[in-house]
Amino acid sequence: MAQLMKIDGKRLLQDLLVLRDFTDTPGSGVTRFSYGTQDKKAREYLFEQAKALGCRIETDALKNVRIHMPQNKPECKRVVIGSHVDTVRNGGWLDGIYGVTGGLAVLRALKDCQLNRNLELVIFAEEEGSNFGSTMTGSKFIIGSYSGPDLDKLKNDQGVSLRTILGDPSPTELEAVQWDFAQIEAMLELHIEQGPVLERKGLPLGIVDVIFGMQVIEVEIKGVGNHAGATPMVDRKDALCAAAQCILAAEEMVGPDGTSVVTVGRIHAEPDCSNVIPEKAWFTLEVRDRDNKKIQTYMEHIIAAFKEICSQRGVDCQITRTSSSKPLSLDTGLIETMKGLAEKKRIPHQVMDSGAVHDACMIANHARTGMIFVPSIGGRSHVPEEDTKKEDLILGAQFLLDLASDLTGAK
Repeated sequence: MAQLMKIDGKRLLQDLLVLRDFTDTPGSGVTRFSYGTQDKKAREYLFEQAKALGCRIETDALKNVRIHMPQNKPECKRVVIGSHVDTVRNGGWLDGIYGVTGGLAVLRALKDCQLNRNLELVIFAEEEGSNFGSTMTGSKFIIGSYSGPDLDKLKNDQGVSLRTILGDPSPTELEAVQWDFAQIEAMLELHIEQGPVLERKGLPLGIVDVIFGMQVIEVEIKGVGNHAGATPMVDRKDALCAAAQCILAAEEMVGPDGTSVVTVGRIHAEPDCSNVIPEKAWFTLEVRDRDNKKIQTYMEHIIAAFKEICSQRGVDCQITRTSSSKPLSLDTGLIETMKGLAEKKRIPHQVMDSGAVHDACMIANHARTGMIFVPSIGGRSHVPEEDTKKEDLILGAQFLLDLASDLTGAK
């Protein structure tokens, strides 16, 4: 019976260790950008493992991958499990890839079972946005929010378009990327938490109910460049100092309490010379929360504060809203199923939100979607120090197996 099936924990950990070595920055975390050499190597390894199970592999024009179990039937609905294999620069060894290897472990455990619903492992392309600057690119094409023109708009740091990288796919090929969501029974994503909540509370399992929304702006401040030694402080219009004051004002405005978070992740100054007063400063700022009204309110207050600070300093401030997403509630039925399963297996757990966005965000508006978290040691992610206890990695994959077995009626 499905409830007696067990994950091969050693094999799961072995997969993760092998894949950790597919990086452009050995010894300095994992750097594995979509469409790059290391991404290709990781996929080839996973394909070899899937083919050994008799699975059929399908890759679309965006390089999203669907791995079909051999016993799947055309007339059955699909239960989809998976995540992504790309990383941020100098990132961790578990973010995304754990959900893929956990899904692979589920396929191994169910390879000889009868399934009442089809089971697929999916690998989403360019989730992190590290290569082309847009998170969840593959899943955005899957749901149709991105289309042909976006292939030309999205460019990497060398100015090469996504269309060129993909070999100029035809409109027909792009149309085939979109899923028929009427055929999706459920989508499940297993992931490390990437935060401190589960570890702080000593819990091995999190069940996600809400994924944070966000608003992102780009801020460009123009002052006056001048000699660093010969210009008195009273005569300066320093763009970088104005940016620094703005950033600290935003941090103070949001504060350490509550659920809202504000982040400035990118900043640069021009002319970027040690003995020249910066004449231009540019930075990104994002606000995230599970409450969309809070996001909107904080962002409006932040923008107003920036304009006031820059006016007082006599510098120009241009603010561009670049992206936004609303908080997303995941499927309540799946949440209740997961809670019941955790209670049945006596696994201490918590229903919680996710401050990070995931491909599950894109799918959730179109199909029943659930997310499973396991703890992150020290709450750290997107850094080389990212880690999770082995027993928690195995527990999360086992929980995914039990849930997938239930949803597919595996016998």
